[in-house]
Amino acid sequence: MNAANVPAAPTVPKHSHEDRRRIDPALTKRRRTAVGYVRVSTTMQADDGLSLEAQRAAIAAYCSSHDLQLLRIYQDVESGAKSDRAGLRDALASKANIFVVIKFDRISRSIKHFCQLYEDYFAHSMELVAIREAIKLDSALGRALVSILLVFAQMEREATGERTRDAIQHINSMGYFFGKVPFGKRAVPAPDNPRYRILVPDEEEQKVLAHIKSLFDRGIKPTPVAVILNEQKIAPPQGKRWTTSLVFNLKLRMGWQVAKPHNARNHTDQEVKARMTELWSSGRTYQQVANILNEEGYLPRKGAKFTDGIVRTLLRGTVTKAVLTPRAFAEQYVASCSEEKPSLAALAEILRRHGYATPRGNTHWWPAQVRELLAGRFDSYYSSKGIGAGASLW
Repeated sequence: MNAANVPAAPTVPKHSHEDRRRIDPALTKRRRTAVGYVRVSTTMQADDGLSLEAQRAAIAAYCSSHDLQLLRIYQDVESGAKSDRAGLRDALASKANIFVVIKFDRISRSIKHFCQLYEDYFAHSMELVAIREAIKLDSALGRALVSILLVFAQMEREATGERTRDAIQHINSMGYFFGKVPFGKRAVPAPDNPRYRILVPDEEEQKVLAHIKSLFDRGIKPTPVAVILNEQKIAPPQGKRWTTSLVFNLKLRMGWQVAKPHNARNHTDQEVKARMTELWSSGRTYQQVANILNEEGYLPRKGAKFTDGIVRTLLRGTVTKAVLTPRAFAEQYVASCSEEKPSLAALAEILRRHGYATPRGNTHWWPAQVRELLAGRFDSYYSSKGIGAGASLW
């Protein structure tokens, strides 16, 4: 056959890397996925947009150059010191193989928080990439370098807070104002230095304060005051509605709250706490404890007499072992058992549950130790340690 008549070999089309991926689905399956995360601390930075856009562009370029399928870029406009951020939470919940940020401090400026994230996510399910630091966490050296970077990030965050506090204190010391404007005032530029602000009365809000003051002067309590203000559709300082706490805090700030005088008492806080705990441990109700305290001449710090609410509140904040010695507590528990007395083993378990330690510092009590305790052989030890002679808690 003449060479001229030999058919030419078919031309094999040249495909790009992207074309081959579209042709061969197996290549697409092997492609690793990534999510990006960007963060700025303030709304001003977010409105400016440059910082967020720069982070987005760097993440997109990195994923493109490393053949990563970028699923999405999440963002937050919050401080790196805050651990619970919606964007970070959603990014970590994604099924991507790689988590890409421009710097480690975008994830967190807290060493403790970052270490927790590493243990929960990056040590197992996701690879973390910080573009600028170019450090990988798959080696001891990489993890050590990240720890060093985070130390400096946390130090910078704390230093920024210190500088901010110092600046605010300096502004206030010069007679100017910086911070959240209180209700009834408004901030205006200072006449002598427009860079700073001073507070002046807000006429409309002053009228609201005068109205609230008149309600208090008529003897109306904070809860009904809040109801009245909401019915009159008066705008609150914050939120959509007036609440009891909002009205009460305003009353405190304005100095309208008259504190009740302390009662003159012939007993100490410690004595009434011990008696209260004793009565309650014997199985009496809060109201019964209050009645007995009133009959025996005990007085609360404020008010005419004890009520079930006062007793409930005080007992909730009273640590039993700060009031009673282990022996006194065990004896009172035995006395409260009207029928069958508890065994030494049962008392040992009760002492353990209430947090009492043995003279050797153990939390587990043996029946023989309880027998010695009830015989008074440990009294000198507990008295020397101040057990049962706690300081005033209320």
